[in-house]
Amino acid sequence: MDDDSASSPLLARYRLIVYSVLALAIGAGVFALLASRPEPASIAIIPPEPTAVPSATPIPSATPTPGPFLVYITGAVESPNVLVTLDYGSRVIDALNAAGGSRIDANLDLVNLAQRLADGDQIHVPTLRAQPGQVRVTVHVVTPTPGMLVVYVTGAVRQPGRMVTLAAGSRVSDAIDAAGGLADDADAQALNLSARLNDGDLVHVPSALDDNLPTPTPNHPPLIHINDASAEELVTLPGIGPALAQAIIEHRTRYGPFKQFEDLDAVPGLGPAKLEAIREQVIID
Repeated sequence: MDDDSASSPLLARYRLIVYSVLALAIGAGVFALLASRPEPASIAIIPPEPTAVPSATPIPSATPTPGPFLVYITGAVESPNVLVTLDYGSRVIDALNAAGGSRIDANLDLVNLAQRLADGDQIHVPTLRAQPGQVRVTVHVVTPTPGMLVVYVTGAVRQPGRMVTLAAGSRVSDAIDAAGGLADDADAQALNLSARLNDGDLVHVPSALDDNLPTPTPNHPPLIHINDASAEELVTLPGIGPALAQAIIEHRTRYGPFKQFEDLDAVPGLGPAKLEAIREQVIID
């Protein structure tokens, strides 16, 4: 038996083992190759932050300019029982002119021609035959432009029935002087000559002879239009100093005009006691 025939059965006997060893070797090599392969990199995509859109700048509400007034006029005028429209700041005399003027029998001594008007007022002009109890002038004093006063002077003065212009802070005596001084029959003791005047006041000087007519529109503090009053006007209210006056102006500039009296409670420093003290002296337009 030669060598080739002897080796063939030997290869056939161990062939399976050889193939198995080779397969294991190849498998080990593949496993080693895979094990040494680097892990794939993980890439996180982070979107950019959205660009902030600036908010619109708030525009403070402007304080509206007071509109025209509607006033009702009755009595001794050329066109009685009419509604007339007047500009802000108008006076009783402007209303009479809008109604055609006063009649010849009108008793203008009982009507304060200088008094400023408010929206919704009624003006009744009495006649010379009217009794004192029949006189009714239902107008209100409103805030004037600070600086000058316009006052109506009637009665026992040398130039009665005259509207005079005076400086702020003037007194009754100044109004009488501007109307020519007291007449000879004037009852000076019935007057407080030192009383300070407000814009739109009536100064009626009674006669010592027979003047028993009442003053139709007595002096009283002016009403303050809270939505357009200046700091100088606001400090005339009871309990309102410069700091509170400025706080009121800043509040209405930032948030707009006050729509009702209770809105004033939002002003820092205006507590219930101060609000009650000024309630009857302010107007909400």
